[in-house]
Amino acid sequence: MKLILFPPVKKCKPLIILFDHGGMFPYNLYTKQAMHLINDLVIMKSFPDFHAPCFDIAAYNKTFEKKNVIIHATARDVSYAEHWGPLSIKCVMKGIEHYQCNSRFYSIDSDNYLIFNDGQYYSSHIYSKTETESFTINFSVGFLREVLQGYESNLNDIGDQKGFEFIEKLYRHDSITTPLLRKLYYASVTANPDVHLITENYYSLLENLLDQQRILKNEISKVKAIKSSTRVELYKRLNYAKDFIHSCYMKEISLNNLAAVACMNKAYFLREFKKYFGLSPRQYIIQQRLSIAKKLMQTTSLSITEICFEVGYSDVTSFGKLFKKYFFHAPAAFRLNTMKKSFFTC
Repeated sequence: MKLILFPPVKKCKPLIILFDHGGMFPYNLYTKQAMHLINDLVIMKSFPDFHAPCFDIAAYNKTFEKKNVIIHATARDVSYAEHWGPLSIKCVMKGIEHYQCNSRFYSIDSDNYLIFNDGQYYSSHIYSKTETESFTINFSVGFLREVLQGYESNLNDIGDQKGFEFIEKLYRHDSITTPLLRKLYYASVTANPDVHLITENYYSLLENLLDQQRILKNEISKVKAIKSSTRVELYKRLNYAKDFIHSCYMKEISLNNLAAVACMNKAYFLREFKKYFGLSPRQYIIQQRLSIAKKLMQTTSLSITEICFEVGYSDVTSFGKLFKKYFFHAPAAFRLNTMKKSFFTC
């Protein structure tokens, strides 16, 4: 495998395509010859500027169609309108990055990652007081096809190769994909990336993702529906709503909002959500808000009032009662106990 590196510097050598926060050098000055010399992998170390006068979106997309691309960049304020993307895994090492796909919203933090299928259109943005470190693994069409062909003996378990699609949702970091994502991260951030190591991990990662989709069959089988295709579709839609809650818990979320995200009738959505997750949407929202509040009390110095507002509540007294109902301690007492435990376990 040969490598093309997109460095975050303002000078460039011949045959190297340069992306920089300030803009992009003209594609036609550097790409034509470089394409013949460098075949498989691109590492981008800063976000491209889609608004630069010389930016060619068609040429940019072709790179992703033909090559595996790693994007590792940091920003506080960057946004992209709806655009095409290849099969990709969206991660952040630090901070939060937001994606929108149709009516679906996803917020990615260090606890989870997002999978988008090849050909998906989405928008994205980062807006934070501190730097967000974004890390995305993109798979070219040819690479995906090659791995699927090698995985063909197992495809009967997860679907037809020609029409295969990953389940697009937020995934918790796990023992299947996370170790390989870490390996790719550390291999790509070095000054002289080991291309062979990255190549091996690319293959292993995509094969593990396919294994993961087989495991998802057990989750999907819990959905009550006669047809297999109906179970898969219902699973997707219920997770659209669940991921919306995980990403927008701090906002006012109505049953109308969630049913619209899931593209389902309100009564049907409410019944199926409770049946699958064991909680009503409202209970799930409360659980998510309080879970985040608990984490903020354990890991930050934010005041109880600030945490109350941060997770979407406007009344500190009501928040305190609700927190005590779920965790058997008022917020102040819970934080004090956490501090004591931390002190004695240092």
